[in-house]
Amino acid sequence: MAQMETLLKDTGLDLHLQETLLHLIDMQPKIHPDFLESITVKPPTKTVEYIAKELEQCKLDVQPLKDEVPLAEGEEPPAEPEDLLPAMVPDDLFLGDVLSEFAMLEKAGLGFGKEENYKMFLALKKLLVKSPGVNAEAGEKIVRVRMWGKIFGQNADYYIAECSLAERKPIPALPEGEQPRSWVPPDPIGETAEECFFMSSTNQFVYYVCNAPGKPWTRLADTSPESLIQAKYVRRYLTGDLSAPVLSKNPFPGKEADLLRANIARITSDTRVAPRGHLADTTDYEGGGDLEVGLSEAGSFLGMTGQALCELAKSSWVHASLDILPQGRNKYHDVYGWTPPDDKPDLKDPRAQKNRPALQSVYLDKAPTLGAPAWSAHVCSPKAPQYSPGVVRSNLWPGALSVGWGYTFVNFYCGWGLQETGTMFAPPVTFIVQPEPEKLEFARNAKCQGWILSGDLNLEAPPKPVEGEAAAE
Repeated sequence: MAQMETLLKDTGLDLHLQETLLHLIDMQPKIHPDFLESITVKPPTKTVEYIAKELEQCKLDVQPLKDEVPLAEGEEPPAEPEDLLPAMVPDDLFLGDVLSEFAMLEKAGLGFGKEENYKMFLALKKLLVKSPGVNAEAGEKIVRVRMWGKIFGQNADYYIAECSLAERKPIPALPEGEQPRSWVPPDPIGETAEECFFMSSTNQFVYYVCNAPGKPWTRLADTSPESLIQAKYVRRYLTGDLSAPVLSKNPFPGKEADLLRANIARITSDTRVAPRGHLADTTDYEGGGDLEVGLSEAGSFLGMTGQALCELAKSSWVHASLDILPQGRNKYHDVYGWTPPDDKPDLKDPRAQKNRPALQSVYLDKAPTLGAPAWSAHVCSPKAPQYSPGVVRSNLWPGALSVGWGYTFVNFYCGWGLQETGTMFAPPVTFIVQPEPEKLEFARNAKCQGWILSGDLNLEAPPKPVEGEAAAE
């Protein structure tokens, strides 16, 4: 036995048999046992001279394709393409693995097809490289792009991209003389171009929209508290035209572009989530510092399986954004300049509106109008749950979902941009058809002469015309 093992190792026959068996298991060819010897024969090895000869032949075959085709008489040479994108994204820009994110969304049941996925990837790449709609003279430039989602419209849809700008300019405020006493300024903009993991402002990002992949991108203006407050009372389908008026029972200050931007902020603040442990709260609460949320320490987040991400009761998903206050901002703004009294310097403003706790579990969200939890979770493939990503969907915003597996997760929205109210429209129920009255004075049938028996002077029959005279009108 020892001699046989030594012979197999010296001749390399053991490795050859292993490779052959693995090849048979992998391919499972339907052949006759007599042809087994032909499978076990090793393929001929290619020498350096043979590879060089093949390479030279490939160059000769490709050369005719590189030669310029002579132009016909009177034909003008073709112009250089205007939208020629580089093969690789520059190092100072970040796009991410868009196609892998679309593949993960497809596992969750949200797929656009390979052709449209690639078109959206090229559209995002063009947006990142060209940076349309920015103040290039002031140094503004798009440095990060993420596919936010898609909102359906009556005539056209909106494809939405979430962007981070470098050297972004702040929103100009109203002059002091034009500011009313109760004027609430909008949320501050995201001044840093670094990757933002926790959204603490409704104007943290800049959003671009287009009606189809490949069409021009349009930059949406930053939202305002007034638009966010009024958008809650406007419930209508979008038309697909940014300049269309907002026809609604409740007034809205702006066009459809402003309504779209306000709905994007509302959806993002409610449905932007992250797996538990991915983010960490580093705020200095004792020193009274501002809220700071960033990535957890290296090595502390070990990833989560799809089954673990579906356990909402164990806080598998947490909010990665502040909620919008009734004031129309993510952070409360003291309009009247409240100051604590001298005898109680630690007293806080009683009118201050408080946000939900940072990194609160989505399991604690309330949806009293639905009569159901605000979120629902499931694995993509119940047949193999241990290898399947986990999906969490918002019941308040149908179409908002997050897919995660391991260290990767994706937030996406695809819907009509309307919040679920828990009630469906139903026309008012009509009354039961009443029977005909039996009184003679109410009988209107031409065959019944009840109007004669009623004695109503206004209902007397007209006199019969005399022969030869015209009938009474």
